[in-house]
Amino acid sequence: MEVSFFENVRNLVKYCNENPSLLEGKHTEIKDRLNKCCGKGQGTGNKATDHEASFAKILEDRGFTHIQLGDEVTKLSYIYQPYGTQKSIDFRLLSPNKKAVDIDLKHSENDVIFLNDGKFLTNVIYVISFTRVLKEEKVKGQRKCPRQNVCTIVLGQDVMSPKDAAALEKRYARLRELNEEAKDLDFLTIYARNANQYSCKQFTTEFNTNALQKAIIFLQ
Repeated sequence: MEVSFFENVRNLVKYCNENPSLLEGKHTEIKDRLNKCCGKGQGTGNKATDHEASFAKILEDRGFTHIQLGDEVTKLSYIYQPYGTQKSIDFRLLSPNKKAVDIDLKHSENDVIFLNDGKFLTNVIYVISFTRVLKEEKVKGQRKCPRQNVCTIVLGQDVMSPKDAAALEKRYARLRELNEEAKDLDFLTIYARNANQYSCKQFTTEFNTNALQKAIIFLQ
């Protein structure tokens, strides 16, 4: 029996959760191909990252084909950065019968990720790969604590606590006011922005198990 689109995506996110080290690889050919979708800007924010290329490698190994925005979808496919560079939604997964799932990646080599001006979007699946330091497992005589690669799979609406979400919305309201005030100037452009961070300490084993299950149910 042919595996359905959503079953493919369910298997994909479970695979990422169970194999977090695969998101830490380097795949030059795929990275170069993704970069061709990023325009010709010189900033690093316009370039594909190693963890994005690693995720694309997982997609392609599991039968997804890289296509460009506007291409006809004739098989399991994915589009990289469907809304352009430095904008939310890194990957859109597509099926020939017009089903779609949006996935956004967050990555850190420690236990803090950067949100900057972004936030966690509703009904978007987040693949958050980070490194957890296992302080309790440090061996006497060793200079560094053991480190563990972790991959959290979570829906955007299931990440933040109500307290954190309310604080972020309040912050955005203030920024909108500041940016509105700065419009009536002569030659100066003033733009207030965020440099927000988010602690991965929230993503415990229990949290990850529950979050993955909610994502699987969403993908039914």
